[in-house]
Amino acid sequence: MTPEARERRRIRTPVLAVTAVAWAVTLLADPLRSASGSGAGSAPGSGAGQGPAPAALDARLAHAGHAHHAVVDAGLPASHASHASTENVAGLLIGWALMLTAMMAPLLIPALRHVRARSLRSRRWRVVSLVTVAHAAVWTVGGIVLLAVASALRSVTGHADLAVLLGLVAALSWQLSPLKQYCLNRHCAYPPISSFGSAADRDALRFGATHAAWCLGSCWALMLVSLLAPAWHVAVMLVVSAWMWVEPLDRPERPTWRVRLPLRFLRIARATVRSLPQRVAIRAGGSMGPAGLAGPGGLGAGVSRSGRR
Repeated sequence: MTPEARERRRIRTPVLAVTAVAWAVTLLADPLRSASGSGAGSAPGSGAGQGPAPAALDARLAHAGHAHHAVVDAGLPASHASHASTENVAGLLIGWALMLTAMMAPLLIPALRHVRARSLRSRRWRVVSLVTVAHAAVWTVGGIVLLAVASALRSVTGHADLAVLLGLVAALSWQLSPLKQYCLNRHCAYPPISSFGSAADRDALRFGATHAAWCLGSCWALMLVSLLAPAWHVAVMLVVSAWMWVEPLDRPERPTWRVRLPLRFLRIARATVRSLPQRVAIRAGGSMGPAGLAGPGGLGAGVSRSGRR
């Protein structure tokens, strides 16, 4: 393995491990649904058993408000009501953070490679941490806005399927627009990073925040669809995540109205499939050992012995 490949693995491996854990918890623990209570989890059409349904987000916030009023009307101290509301909001934020980690962490790998490669050895993990914190902060704020928009769409339409349809129209329109390409181009830009002192910390924070902002601008419509999906929510999350992961592989293009497909990823996938038989043959040949046909006991050994005879 080359040193460059080893450096790439030092970032890629832990990020993908965290992503895998987040997806496992999303599939198994279902924190958003369990936090929203049994009513929201078993509502008809909510997709019970299919992951953290977006309707649970509304139920979580509504439950916090109902708990506050119920406790106050019962004559109990207001601190009990605020404690119940805090627990509900905390559960909502934890579920959203889990969803963001599962879907967005792989998009952070190129940014972390960039700051790590351009930082002094003694400061590498510091700048990596700063970029991660700034990225998470921007997406947390953006996530709150997206949750509010999704809740408003469901309230206005009064029907989950109609809300999903509006989300799909918005996502398709944004995917075709020049602004989408502009955000994607800026998301793939990597500015220089200072090497010393507070300037290095400031550059790391600025880069993490701007990288997340352009990422949010590029992906907000797709994330909104995943929040609006009432059933098979995890399956929608997987499809949206895969699309967002492969989009940045394409080269920056001039912002215009056009259909954007992950062409570079498709070329890479096709080349990988075509070379798979050759790779299998090479590995199979390597498993025979260095002796091969000329090794002891092989055909080469027999020929050489017969020649000596």
